Amino acid sequence: MLALLFHGVDIFYDERSKHILEKLNNRYSIKPYIVGTMGITSLFDSEIEGIDLIFKRPSVAISELRGFDSVLIVLKARSIETARTFLGAIGDRADFKGGILGIDINTKTLFELKSGISDIKNYLFSLGFSEETIGKGIDVTVEGNFLIRTIRGCNPGEFLLFNGLVVGKIFDKDVKIFVKDKNIERIQGVEIKNHGLEKIKEVDIFSLKVDSTNGFEIREPGKIKKLDGENILFINHNAYSIYENLSNISGAVTVGDDTTRISGYILYRFGVPLIGIIDGDKDGVLKGESFYKGSVLFEVEGDDISGDRIKSHFFKDNLTIKEDFLKLKNAMEEYLGEEIKRKIEY
Repeated sequence: MLALLFHGVDIFYDERSKHILEKLNNRYSIKPYIVGTMGITSLFDSEIEGIDLIFKRPSVAISELRGFDSVLIVLKARSIETARTFLGAIGDRADFKGGILGIDINTKTLFELKSGISDIKNYLFSLGFSEETIGKGIDVTVEGNFLIRTIRGCNPGEFLLFNGLVVGKIFDKDVKIFVKDKNIERIQGVEIKNHGLEKIKEVDIFSLKVDSTNGFEIREPGKIKKLDGENILFINHNAYSIYENLSNISGAVTVGDDTTRISGYILYRFGVPLIGIIDGDKDGVLKGESFYKGSVLFEVEGDDISGDRIKSHFFKDNLTIKEDFLKLKNAMEEYLGEEIKRKIEY
């Protein structure tokens, strides 16, 4: 049986993904999955059914698969080099006994991460895919007291993200992370955003999730699938965990400029308003904004400090609370008081 793993911020906005799904479904016994927050969003917008959501990194997801003899990863990458690097890292980390292939629908390229006995590779050749060599994967060297990880497949002008947080903007193709005693001491080729980097503590340079992106455009959903929950969800600089906690909510409180905008973009599709605590330092990972009616943004001096106070006072360190959204919005505005520099309502 074939496990089909889709990945990419706009993977299901592209008809080629649906075409691959149909072709493989007609020929093989398959089970399709989607990994990645924005890829899941594209799946909801496309209204394709029968695809399971996975809230883990691709390498972990593959390692935990059971009952499959082959895995095919379907990407929509920015370039062959990006696909090569991404798949190389998965090949390094994934623990799977069967064959693993990866394809990029943008460049029509195929990569063999691990050989298997299936004829899927030959079938993909017949569909017009051509084979490229796989990348090196996680590249870490030792120089003196430093562990140095070389990052490939990124381009000047792109944002660099660690574990989903923007830590800087790339200005050189030669990007290297210098780590000493589990602390990031320097990032070569990157203009650092200290506000983001300071949140990354106790780094395991081998498992650190590193991404680069030039951002993505907002898209209007085909329809809104209104949730009828009763809880308010707290999201602190981690919009990428939103789908894991989506059930039974009527609203959300978000901390961080980009977190608030990405959360708003996703929650809009489910008719869920939010209360955003921001400080005006958005990076622009999301190009545009989309908030459900009733949402409000409170701009403060430092969203970290105000966000921690909000969590402690209203949520008592819980992820969700049962509360009326409008009452909570008014109570938070009163609680923050003169900390609020600007109020933006939707």
